[in-house]
Amino acid sequence: MPYHFPADLERRIRAQIQSGAFETEDAVLREAIDTLERRQKGFARLQEMVREADEDILQGRVGPFDARETKAAVRARLEAHGIGDSCP
Repeated sequence: MPYHFPADLERRIRAQIQSGAFETEDAVLREAIDTLERRQKGFARLQEMVREADEDILQGRVGPFDARETKAAVRARLEAHGIGDSCP
């Protein structure tokens, strides 16, 4: 699928190749798409986790709330699912 990239993307792709991080345009694009797909899967998993939490709340399966403990637990779950540390 031949495609002409806008000048800004062309510069960014070439910069990745010139840096030695990638050998070809195809390799840069493959990594970009792979990263996008991982991000989308992570976001879908996060949405699923929120739905599960909402269901727990509706069913009364809740306990005391400690913001620090909850934040740490959420970070651990996100990292366990390969979502990364996207929480500040």
